[in-house]
Amino acid sequence: MKSPACGCGRKAFLSEKDVTARFEKIRRLNLPGEQPTGFTQCHGGVWHLKFAESDTGPSPKLRSLVEARDQVCVRCGLQVPRDEDSIHHRIPRGRGGENTAENLLLLCGSGTTGCHGWVESHRAEAYNAGYLVHTGIDPLDVPVLLRGTNWAYPTPDGKWVISGHVTGPHGSPSDLFPA
Repeated sequence: MKSPACGCGRKAFLSEKDVTARFEKIRRLNLPGEQPTGFTQCHGGVWHLKFAESDTGPSPKLRSLVEARDQVCVRCGLQVPRDEDSIHHRIPRGRGGENTAENLLLLCGSGTTGCHGWVESHRAEAYNAGYLVHTGIDPLDVPVLLRGTNWAYPTPDGKWVISGHVTGPHGSPSDLFPA
């Protein structure tokens, strides 16, 4: 049931008494599946059950490694505050992409805004620039266009190996390997 009071789409309870009763009933029944860990009051004054969040993203250590390597958005060069950056998977997690340094890039925005949004909405160009990698190809083998000027390969230890300078605005990995 979507709550008109908060709009977040989770089952809403109008009082702390109601959410407490539901929380205790679920715990007492010990139903299979995910159990609530507690409850919280949402903006709008309604209450929701809380569940453990599954985090499939990179570990804090790996995130720090990628942030230290990239320092700015790899596409546009924008300095992004820590709480506004976005770690992007070159091979998306849903297609088997792993949380490894060579599969992760620092981009500004979210999946719908900034450069991260651009990558998601301009996928052909993003593949050509190495911001996306096709399933089955090792991200170590696909260079990334850094800030529109250099091609570089990300390494597992969180570094870049610069491979070449782009002569035009629309360079691609194939420019590095003439036929």
